[in-house]
Amino acid sequence: MANAASLLTLVKLVLRFLVSGGIATAVHWAALWGLILLQVDAVLASSIGAFLGAIVNYFLQYFFTFKTKRQHKQALLAYAPAVLVSWLLNLVLFYSLYGDVFLDPLVAQVATTAVVMVVNFLLYKKVVFRAKSNT
Repeated sequence: MANAASLLTLVKLVLRFLVSGGIATAVHWAALWGLILLQVDAVLASSIGAFLGAIVNYFLQYFFTFKTKRQHKQALLAYAPAVLVSWLLNLVLFYSLYGDVFLDPLVAQVATTAVVMVVNFLLYKKVVFRAKSNT
């Protein structure tokens, strides 16, 4: 019975993570698209979008997904290196995929986001928001 409860808790956590991450991703992609329309280089546009999405993501993950008891100072000190890893991963993957594998920058970003999402979940759960939560 405890395993079923643990599985249900994990499923709820993943669903909240996907909702929060989805909103942050929408911010990222909207910035990417808008900047591309303004003729900003796609790699730079993706990097700026990822940064803006990371700001939105922090607050959603802190308050909604993980409902952490950690103080903001502690969470931000853990979030900063985690988001740097994610931002660099986004940059490297997007740069590698765009043009060589995918001609459309939005398709390259979708593939990049899928990888970054998994890394983010693990970093957030194990490092950033690891304090006991009400999940």
